[in-house]
Amino acid sequence: MIIIIEIGIIIILIALIIWEYIFRFGKNKNKRIIRLPRICLMEPPYSIKLIKCLKKIVRTRKKIIILDIGNVLSFNFESYIVIMAQAEKVLDSNKNVYLWASSPLSQMVRKTLMNPANGSSTFHQHLTGEDSIFVRQSDITVQVLDKVEKDLRRIGIRDFYDLNTLITEVIGNAIEHGIKGKNINWWMYHYVERGKMTFVFVDMGIGILSSYRKAGIGKNTKDVDLILDVFKGRVGSSTRQRGRGKGIPQIGHMAENNYISDFVLTTNRLTLRLF
Repeated sequence: MIIIIEIGIIIILIALIIWEYIFRFGKNKNKRIIRLPRICLMEPPYSIKLIKCLKKIVRTRKKIIILDIGNVLSFNFESYIVIMAQAEKVLDSNKNVYLWASSPLSQMVRKTLMNPANGSSTFHQHLTGEDSIFVRQSDITVQVLDKVEKDLRRIGIRDFYDLNTLITEVIGNAIEHGIKGKNINWWMYHYVERGKMTFVFVDMGIGILSSYRKAGIGKNTKDVDLILDVFKGRVGSSTRQRGRGKGIPQIGHMAENNYISDFVLTTNRLTLRLF
């Protein structure tokens, strides 16, 4: 009898899930299904396809957007945080973004979505659920830096000045140039593994390239060359104000001197490894 009851409950739950899907998605003409690429990674050359898919979230007029991850084989937290940030960007347009699998999830996707890495950040200010692996804010708080410093101590690093400068710069740049005047946040994720810290930062603002292009700087310069000029301090701030534009070159200096061992940058349509 107990087995029959349990089976009956499972059948009912499955039926409810199917009904909810049909009700919410199946009969709704105001939906758009976007299939994510098989290799869903934010590193060259794979990031190009993922970025193209994510741009469709903003461009589509449909109010229900379903990201089909059933085809995905390679997936990680870096991709996940970018998807989350892009989904947040369209909330003001009354769009809802869902993750859905048209076929059974691959082991890598399942692990990423359901089993956060050990030692990952659990600070989460705005979204429901305190077990999130991502930091998501619109300002700078002491708690963010404290968490990073604590994890650095675990791997024997006690000089935090350079990293504090790096975090403060990227967050400050995002607040001033990226998300200012928009109802979005910056996103951050970090974890410690094998004596190294992986640090991911995302903001869905105007982008470094567009910021300089809009200011009329580097009109005849290729995208890659302009980014290198910015990080090497060869051009000033996109605001054209004196004494500005020193933060990004400082980040470039840290990457060039191997304080950052693997620096991958995605800005607008460009993804590249620097230095």
